[in-house]
Amino acid sequence: MHENHNIFIQAVKNSKKILLTYYNDELNLHLTRICVPVDQSKSDLTGNSDYYYFWIEYAPIGERMLGLHPSQIKYMELSDEVFNPADYITPQKERT
Repeated sequence: MHENHNIFIQAVKNSKKILLTYYNDELNLHLTRICVPVDQSKSDLTGNSDYYYFWIEYAPIGERMLGLHPSQIKYMELSDEVFNPADYITPQKERT
């Protein structure tokens, strides 16, 4: 878990966006974005590593979901900006 894990949990519970500073491997630099906290779970093949998932609204389509290992996250801070979870959930089609 990341040292700011409690910030992530508070953001999810209170529908608050996060000011996230993280390391981008492709660009080899730190970036800061306002984003929606989505999930935190075990995600690698061994199931031993936690990953945090964020939705970045203003990223290009196809690049909006961001999954980060805790080592890539420099800092998380609660934003005053709220979000509506229903805006980020795609309803499942009924099974026939």
